[in-house]
Amino acid sequence: MRDLAAQVTSGLLRFPAVTVEALEEDEVTLDAALYGRFTTGRSALAWLACGPHLEVVHAATGERFSAYRFSGVTDHLQPCVTAVKEFSWLKRSGLLVGLQEDESSMLCLYDLGISRVIKAIVIPNRITAVEPLVSYGGASTSTQHLHQSLRWFFGVVAVVTDVGHVLLVDLCLDDFSCTQTELEASDLEVVNKCPSDIPRLREGVTQQGRHLCLQLCSPTGTGVSALHFISRTNQLAVGFTDGFLQLWNIKTLKKDWRAAEGRVPVYTFNFQEPENDPRNCCYLWAVQSAQDLEGDVVSLHLLQLAFGERKCSASGKIVYEGLEYCEERYSQDLSGGVFPLRAQATHTRLLSCQTVEKFRHHPDREDSVNEVASPDTSVLMFSWQVKSYGQGHPSTFMGVFDINRWYHAQMPDSLRAGESLQNCSYLAVWSLDSVVEVTQSCPLLDMVVHDRSLSRALPHTCPPPEQFYNPNTYNFGICLVNAGIVHFTCSGYQKETLSYLKKAVLSLSEGISNGYSRCLMSGLLSSRLTDVQPSSLTEQEQLDAILTTAVETSALSLITGCIKQWTADEPAGSAVNLRYILEWAWNKVVKSKEELDGICAPLFDSSSNFTDPQRCSFSKTVSDY
Repeated sequence: MRDLAAQVTSGLLRFPAVTVEALEEDEVTLDAALYGRFTTGRSALAWLACGPHLEVVHAATGERFSAYRFSGVTDHLQPCVTAVKEFSWLKRSGLLVGLQEDESSMLCLYDLGISRVIKAIVIPNRITAVEPLVSYGGASTSTQHLHQSLRWFFGVVAVVTDVGHVLLVDLCLDDFSCTQTELEASDLEVVNKCPSDIPRLREGVTQQGRHLCLQLCSPTGTGVSALHFISRTNQLAVGFTDGFLQLWNIKTLKKDWRAAEGRVPVYTFNFQEPENDPRNCCYLWAVQSAQDLEGDVVSLHLLQLAFGERKCSASGKIVYEGLEYCEERYSQDLSGGVFPLRAQATHTRLLSCQTVEKFRHHPDREDSVNEVASPDTSVLMFSWQVKSYGQGHPSTFMGVFDINRWYHAQMPDSLRAGESLQNCSYLAVWSLDSVVEVTQSCPLLDMVVHDRSLSRALPHTCPPPEQFYNPNTYNFGICLVNAGIVHFTCSGYQKETLSYLKKAVLSLSEGISNGYSRCLMSGLLSSRLTDVQPSSLTEQEQLDAILTTAVETSALSLITGCIKQWTADEPAGSAVNLRYILEWAWNKVVKSKEELDGICAPLFDSSSNFTDPQRCSFSKTVSDY
């Protein structure tokens, strides 16, 4: 099987000159690093930050959407953006921005609609990540999953720092009486425990212009490197630079679980839910990477979370309750020998990691209204770069892990060196080197897969062959951000095979044998040829199978292409081929008619004989219907 590769569908859509100039100026004068990410959800935006400058662009075109330069309290010291997360409230869209200046930081709420900071809160030490929990508040059904103390907050954001703070901050979204800026930031009132008089305490703090905050974890000196709120388990996942993980229950504000995954920093988290696991299990990916350090590796760890109950909350959302245990079930080293590297890896860097889910509606089920639905498709999409010895440019890959197919494969603990990635039923990898060529050596910052672009190959038989369930059947579109936007698509193996057949020279023996092998590997052949190897068939029988596949998959351009090609060939060689395809097509028509006659009752047979009474009665019944 040939390695899967991406196809570029657009050139480099460069950012506007004003955006590039603003970011480059800070990168040079302040020696600041440029980084950026796509926003999740339906906003279709991307942000870039360098030093005090923030740029927001359209993810599809790269056009400028919003921009802001944060001001410092002193002229000689410029603030620096350290964390950004999208946030929506009261039908408005914005960004939560972590801003560092000297030894303290600020949490800013940036309104994309007016390109202004409307909330600013002083945070001790350097902010490393922010994560919104809710954008509303009050004692309603929508806040029943929160601890009683948090239900008095209006807008709750988790903020973590480089010394180990884990803070739950009240954004006070019920009070916009005075607009704040980064130059007039509010102070923070930190509460270590959950007092019973939160309403009175919050009222007093708010009147003094401060924001209330609950401290989940006191500073230990070890920095927090990753943060993720899992809405379906109502847990806050916290990862540290020393490899430790914590799961905090937002209903009880107690630690559900704590463990170590080695000494490498936890870089990011992702959640996956399988389709209807009867044991109430769901999964959390913990990705470890130091990023941008020579000799660094990237490893993925899949943690199984088992709960006592899975139900539908009053707000209509899926909720897992009562964590019973958490243990690692799968791990994968992205610099290992499983992947198609040309030499030993010297440096590995993660580019992106996201979960894509699709829910299927079941209108035929009587209990569909009350059913607690789980996604019928749940895949982890991750991209990374690997630099090898003697290699000028790093190799870039996109991986797809299908958790439902991993279940079907009986949940192996890893894909080890020596095992074939091409035959793996739950993990597939695409090469993105063609995309890197288009970016003109600009550094890659992020990639995103839109859920609406994710689709499987459509089988032509029922039930579908086993190959149609594997992740290498997915087709999806991606774009990335660096000096601009590039759109490209990754096609599944079935689609790649059909594209190959349209371009293949089927008049040559090598083309016919290769085409048949590809159809066999991708499950496109008829069921009677499922296990028949090319060596067991003549060249004509293989060509018959390929042409039949073209008809069954509606790839008729393959047949017309063969006719055009053979017509243009030398007369001595083309006559046989053209005669062959004419006889093949006629035999196909005859066979199809015989199959149709076998399943249908004939109404007219062209014999000019009188029709018997039974057939007349049947014809009248059909015409009346």
